[in-house]
Amino acid sequence: MTHREFSTADVDVAHEYLRSAYAEHSPRLSGDREAFRFRASSTREERFGVEFVAHSMELRTVVEPLGDLLVPHVLNGRLTLADRDDEVQADTGEEILMSPDTRLAVRWRGRELGLLRLDTAAVAWFAGDGVDGVRLRFPLARPVTPARARYWRSVVRHVTREFLTDQGAQSSPLIRGEIFRLLAATLLETFPVVRDEAPVRGMVEPVAIRRAIAFIDEHAHDDIGVAEVAEAARVGPRALQAAFHRHVGVTPTTFLRQVRLDRAHLDLRMADPAKGDTVAAIANTWGFTHHGRFAAAYRQRYGRSPRDTLFA
Repeated sequence: MTHREFSTADVDVAHEYLRSAYAEHSPRLSGDREAFRFRASSTREERFGVEFVAHSMELRTVVEPLGDLLVPHVLNGRLTLADRDDEVQADTGEEILMSPDTRLAVRWRGRELGLLRLDTAAVAWFAGDGVDGVRLRFPLARPVTPARARYWRSVVRHVTREFLTDQGAQSSPLIRGEIFRLLAATLLETFPVVRDEAPVRGMVEPVAIRRAIAFIDEHAHDDIGVAEVAEAARVGPRALQAAFHRHVGVTPTTFLRQVRLDRAHLDLRMADPAKGDTVAAIANTWGFTHHGRFAAAYRQRYGRSPRDTLFA
């Protein structure tokens, strides 16, 4: 993860930053240039980032295609975005999904935005774009329901308040991968992403399931998800999901989580608290981002707490 802080009182310098961080644009500004203030911060890895922008003037502009998926959350004021087909508006406390591949007209009246950034190609890969006939499109849109919007905000709060304040979690490739998949899955459920799908045809042979299980066993310590397992099994993600339900009784994600829980159990049995080994560190190693849920799952599977195993 890389972190960047930036501030300036120069309008031109501020918009050079915005061009480099987001997209080419020519701003039209209203307000007091002499009192202008700009602040920005970002914490990012290659697949996702959490960002903040504070701009003291009203802004109108047209931005070129962003490339990445951006979800701005209006911390105060109003943000209005428009493309050729639609116009959407977000007031304080609301958010919009910005289409990554179209020019957008922007009007921002307010001072502060929080932004969640996701790599478009990584989200498409996660969702199985190009496999099983699936094609994804990400239109300019508000959340599909208020309930989904509230859940999106709760996930972003979890990422900003827990993950980004935990250096141990940030240093874990597995946890970073789990955070990306959580954000990608939540985005796909929160906003009206267009899926052009062809029906799944044929049956997955048992040998493909065996390849998937072998891959999970060998790579449980790596940053993998359903897309990577499906590729190793030589089938599409949707076909793999259906086959796991039919032959294994759980989803591939649940099976992977069980394998990682078993590996964490072995590490706890071999750990030495006198040498500084901790439950939290072992949970982080195996990609469990929420230590309370890790402890509950561990107790359900092994009948004791992870701490009891560590100190046994």
